[in-house]
Amino acid sequence: STVAVPFPSRSSSRSPSIPRKTTIRPAPGNVMRELATRKTSEGNSAAAGLKSVSRDQQTWRKEYKGSSTKAPIATTTVKPSQIKAAQKTPNGMKLVSHAPVCMFKDSKWIIEYQTQTSNQNGVCVIEAKSTKEQIYIYKCENATIKVKGKVKSIIMDSCIKSNLVFESAISSCEVVNCKNLQIQSTGICPSFAIDKTDGCLVFLSQEAVSISSFVTTKSSEMNVSWVDNESGEQKERPIPEQFVHRLVDGALTSDVSDLYH
Repeated sequence: STVAVPFPSRSSSRSPSIPRKTTIRPAPGNVMRELATRKTSEGNSAAAGLKSVSRDQQTWRKEYKGSSTKAPIATTTVKPSQIKAAQKTPNGMKLVSHAPVCMFKDSKWIIEYQTQTSNQNGVCVIEAKSTKEQIYIYKCENATIKVKGKVKSIIMDSCIKSNLVFESAISSCEVVNCKNLQIQSTGICPSFAIDKTDGCLVFLSQEAVSISSFVTTKSSEMNVSWVDNESGEQKERPIPEQFVHRLVDGALTSDVSDLYH
């Protein structure tokens, strides 16, 4: 006889369902209790160091009213070095804060801290009475100095945007550590020395054109102007700042760059 083997039903072939793992998040009020049960890697409570707050201080509750105190106003302290930095001009030199000086002592004129408003009509006038007199001009800004008579020498030191007009100097006219100057000689000056100066325009008289010479060191934006005898026009040429040096037969030669030709 044939024995029938029953086929398994579909319901019996299904694998038993695995229940999903659910994460129960603690309510906001139980956060402190949850942290207290946990331990850090050192064995301390994870809630150590936290400060307990009341209900009206918890931001997530309706009872929270916010802070009634205003945030403190930030104050800044100005250092003395910052005050000194603010008292400087854009070119780096300090503002003139000294009293202007114009005095004669031991055959030497001392002109210091002159400005556009230091003198009547904005001009500081010096009247030389001897050819042995020397003139020293120091830290003048936006000033005009006029020298009457023939002097031995003239020195301008650390002046800014100033003008110098003089008749004649027996020795030289020197310019040191200055910026944006204009110098005019109505007579004769055999030598002009320009050192560490940015911006210097020299006006020569017709007498001084063939006599005057220029010695420059570490300076820029230098120009010389004169009146042409033939055309009568005012001419201006830059004083070279760039040179080309070569070794020729063991000797060093220097020529003006082609930029000035």
